[in-house]
Amino acid sequence: MKKHGLKLIITGLVMVLALGVSVSAAPKKLPVVGISTGSSGTSWRNIMIDALETVGKEYKAAGKIADYKIVNNVTNGDATEQANIIRDFTSQGVDIILVNPNSPDSLNGVIKEAQDAGILVLAFDATVTAPNVINVTLDHYAWNLKNAEFICSTLKSGNAIQIYGLDGHPANNDRIRATADTLKKYPAIKLVANTAGYWDQTKAKEVATQIIGSGQKIDGVFTQDGMAYGVLSAFEDANKLPKVMFGDPGTAFFKEWKKLRDKKADFKACAQPNPPGIGGTGFRVALDLYTGKTFKAGVLQGNTYFYKVGMFITDKNFDEGWALLKDKPDDYLLSEIMAQDKVDALFK
Repeated sequence: MKKHGLKLIITGLVMVLALGVSVSAAPKKLPVVGISTGSSGTSWRNIMIDALETVGKEYKAAGKIADYKIVNNVTNGDATEQANIIRDFTSQGVDIILVNPNSPDSLNGVIKEAQDAGILVLAFDATVTAPNVINVTLDHYAWNLKNAEFICSTLKSGNAIQIYGLDGHPANNDRIRATADTLKKYPAIKLVANTAGYWDQTKAKEVATQIIGSGQKIDGVFTQDGMAYGVLSAFEDANKLPKVMFGDPGTAFFKEWKKLRDKKADFKACAQPNPPGIGGTGFRVALDLYTGKTFKAGVLQGNTYFYKVGMFITDKNFDEGWALLKDKPDDYLLSEIMAQDKVDALFK
């Protein structure tokens, strides 16, 4: 009877295959997800971590993942410490690693170790050069090119300063390259100071205060989200203003910007969201990849999905941004997490 029963099963499978009916593979086990944020403690990073928590809790409650674990660097921006965090995830046997990389290439070795162990690795917010890793990020070069062009075309000539993010961070590298390329088209604008503000309002204010204290005339400011309010505060404390600068897409900066607009000050700004929710979006993409989905043609550029930011705020459409921010707390930044159906639509 046992042999006869086995024969019936085999015969049935042959018939199924002959009729062209697909036999579903056994579903993958629910994944455990390890997340390395690289840095924490700033408004932007905290909102990013909240976005990761939001998606993690959503997926766990829905039974889509077994668990998730977020580990922040003790030393913000340190690639060696981040590599050790990733190595710990690998030894713990996680199934997916999400990483906001502190270096484009310093993590490649430890990423390969994870991949060799069968772990899916995805980078979000910034990119890595490791092969076979999907990056989910803004095009940070294009993002800052738009900001820098507005500042330069508004200023046309004069002295400018740049207070950028973390030295060596891939997103920061792309952004300062955009500033440099834009300045090549405006030889009458001189960059008189160029230094890190660490994507931190307090540190950026300290740096700006030192530069202002040097006595140099400053007409324009290139900076990045998470620092502009601190930089503007330094100018206001010194009873000075630049003519044009990049501004945080957040409540605190917009409050000061509105005061200056109401006073008809000689001051212009632009603001463009860099959504902290990119972490949550990366989480969604990673889970679709883990379940075996493949991207539609044309979605990726190389191995990178570039998230599109639609909003760009200047004095001309200030009221649109203000309407979104006026009732929010001071540390609020414009953000969004890509909806699940929108993420699913990227795949076949």
